[in-house]
Amino acid sequence: MRRILVVLAVLSLLAAVPVNAASTFEGGVRGYYWFPNLAANIKTTNGGVTGQFDAKKDLGVGDENFPSGEAFLRAGRFHFRVGYTPVSFDGSKEIAQNVTFNGQTFTANDNVITSLDLNMLDGEIQIDILRPDLEVASFNLGVILKVKYVDGKAELRGTTQAETKKFQIPVPMVGVAAGAGFLKNMVRVDARATGITYSSNHLYEGDIFLSFVPVPFFRVQGGYRLLDLSVDTDDVVAKFKLNGPYVGAQLSF
Repeated sequence: MRRILVVLAVLSLLAAVPVNAASTFEGGVRGYYWFPNLAANIKTTNGGVTGQFDAKKDLGVGDENFPSGEAFLRAGRFHFRVGYTPVSFDGSKEIAQNVTFNGQTFTANDNVITSLDLNMLDGEIQIDILRPDLEVASFNLGVILKVKYVDGKAELRGTTQAETKKFQIPVPMVGVAAGAGFLKNMVRVDARATGITYSSNHLYEGDIFLSFVPVPFFRVQGGYRLLDLSVDTDDVVAKFKLNGPYVGAQLSF
């Protein structure tokens, strides 16, 4: 902990170094549509009864596409971002073998309808350590301090029974960000990576995207996003992995 505090103090001092006044303020919103592939496994324990399932293999849950968005503000070397991603997957399958969930067993040959939901709210601060601004190109390298709040729910409904399991967890994360702009930032490439692991939990997230400005204040983007989550809380072990491309746009001032 002492080392972390020392590092943060050094970063704060570096961030206090003046930057070009012409590039000290920017704000706006960013939205995109994500096309991820899903891998999900959920294990529950209730009344001493433990069971688990693979969402795709056992319950026929398929891939879905989702919107996501964030609002941002940059003041000098400091970036502030708030984002939200609602994720929802559904499946319906006549199961080939017994599936135990939340202490109850859904028997083979029953038609089971599955719903998996993840609502994710992000708050983060990025501090640029390096931010040289050249005539036709720019570069930035920084650190990210982030908290992701995950609100999850899994629900299985069979012919005669239904079971629901919920979990909520705030996850602090740290990471790095880097970017390069060309032609006075008309074209940019940016990347962010954050994560944390503790006990039997982990959360890793990565985002890389290319963008360009067709008209003033408007930026078109395309990229790739990865989220790898493992949560062990409230008698549920939930593992989700989402990765895939996205397209979007940004409006700034």
